[in-house]
Amino acid sequence: MKIKLWLFNNLTTKQTVVKNTFWLMLAEGMSKIPGFFLNIWIIRYLGAKDFGKISFIFALGALLAIFTDFGLSTLAIREIAGSRSLVKKYLDNLLALKLLLGLISLVFIFLLALFTGQSLEFRRLVLLAAIFVIVSSLTTFFQSIFQACEKMEYLLVSKMIYSIGLMAMVYYVIRQKLGVEMLMKGYIVAAIVSLSAAAILVRRKLAKFWLEIDFVFIKKTLIEAWPFALIGLTGAVYMQMNTIQLRFLAGEAETGLYNTAYQLVMVIIVLAGLFFSALFPTLSKVQGKSKANFYKLIDFFSKRVVLGVFGACLVLLIFSQKLFFSFYGPDYMRSINMFRLLLISVLILFVNTIYSQALQIMKAQKAYLQAVLWGSGLHFLLNFFLITWWGGLGASFTAILSSSLITILIITKFRKLKQRDLAK
Repeated sequence: MKIKLWLFNNLTTKQTVVKNTFWLMLAEGMSKIPGFFLNIWIIRYLGAKDFGKISFIFALGALLAIFTDFGLSTLAIREIAGSRSLVKKYLDNLLALKLLLGLISLVFIFLLALFTGQSLEFRRLVLLAAIFVIVSSLTTFFQSIFQACEKMEYLLVSKMIYSIGLMAMVYYVIRQKLGVEMLMKGYIVAAIVSLSAAAILVRRKLAKFWLEIDFVFIKKTLIEAWPFALIGLTGAVYMQMNTIQLRFLAGEAETGLYNTAYQLVMVIIVLAGLFFSALFPTLSKVQGKSKANFYKLIDFFSKRVVLGVFGACLVLLIFSQKLFFSFYGPDYMRSINMFRLLLISVLILFVNTIYSQALQIMKAQKAYLQAVLWGSGLHFLLNFFLITWWGGLGASFTAILSSSLITILIITKFRKLKQRDLAK
């Protein structure tokens, strides 16, 4: 009974963070571990060139996802975590708004694909990716409600359903040798099934939502959400910039080799990101009650995250050659050095992640945005030279330099705000 009480109730601040992290890790483990091995299968099946093509299309889709979400999911987590009575209000209005944004995005992508000079196959793939992104964005919104209400067990169910559906679709496509287009359609089917499950869980367990358009509320929400949207856009551009620039400057094969390394790095990013996802709603509540406790929690958890990520990076660095040969085969051995450089950038990235979340909770999103803009600008400019000279290795080295700049700027701003608040 004690275990059940501990797993399904919020008792203390630290217990809540640990409980939420447990459910998130279980959810991501049940979805990302099979997904990781599916990616290996897909990479081996498609080869470097076709995998580079699909990586580029998903990179474009990641940029579209920012517009379809517009920072609404992050804002909903922050506001609902502070007051659970707002759940239905945010659900009704933001769901209607996200459906509208998704429709506008789809029309825009359709027109863009219609008049672009790319091949018919490429245009069809872009449209399919857009549909997948829009469906996934709606799922993410429902999942953000689970996070805001600290019901991570429902998040587990939603992610498991997506994972099982995707495994079945990918297995069928590869088994039948149906190609890239059918693979994209498989992603869409899995996303629709997951969306349906998430919507049912929210409606039955949290709030019986329906579509509502309160123009005053929506206007106020958009004004508050746009910094999150801009942060998301700059973050997505920053994260996807290497893939997009590699495709134009070095070709699809080099893009495929780089993204093979990046997929393995994403394992660390996802696992460490679980902790931050669990921490965000708890920190939001604590910050509103006691700034001193808020800063203590930041210090307490930041040290442990950095140590954990450092340990994971060290293990992967030592066994990198064996991992690549075992997972991807001899055709991808050029990706190893890219992977090693990306590990360094990931370690730097996670040093600043907890501080960037703190800035957003403190409503200092603009300071975080400025840091990412400076880092993205440096990243973009350096890529023109380093990718031209060294291909994927150059892109990986650029990631180290730009993430270092972002980290310095974010921590500097955080310390200034901390000194100001504690001096009061």
